[in-house]
Amino acid sequence: MPRRNLVITGFVGTGKTTIGRRLAERLGWPFLDFDEEIVRRAGRSIPEIFAQEGEGAFRAMEAALCQEWSHPRGWVLATGGGTCVSPANRAALQAGGHLFFLYADLEEVARRLMGTADRPLLRLRPGETLLERLKTLWRAREAAYREIPHWVDTTGRSIDEVVEEILHCYRLLEGEGARQ
Repeated sequence: MPRRNLVITGFVGTGKTTIGRRLAERLGWPFLDFDEEIVRRAGRSIPEIFAQEGEGAFRAMEAALCQEWSHPRGWVLATGGGTCVSPANRAALQAGGHLFFLYADLEEVARRLMGTADRPLLRLRPGETLLERLKTLWRAREAAYREIPHWVDTTGRSIDEVVEEILHCYRLLEGEGARQ
């Protein structure tokens, strides 16, 4: 039977793709980034999808991916920051894997994202700062995020520190103890 997927989700700017890739390398497993897969399938960037079809179309593409990955396959998956806001998406991904939610102090997230302009949900309103936008987005999603069982703080931590914590927890969940 295939291993349960290791699913990395979390707030924007917390390192989902970076951590996911490193986890896949460490485990020797395949890796799939949901945002990259949506771009590949759509043949357009995420900002183009939002502009041409709207957020609803993008969320439908995410939901389809979640259903495709609702069975254990032994992959590391990195979702978008809004993927697991949907209860149906969370349930599908949990059916096939263990979910880990990455978070960080919002001031650190703002520093990490400074200068990025390709995130449709982070477009600032006149007079709004990036930190204010992040706080608004966090408040809108926090209740849904709280439904995700395993949280990992990435604030001020190295990639390897975060990876080690996730691997340790994953192995415990799989009944493997902390063996390497």
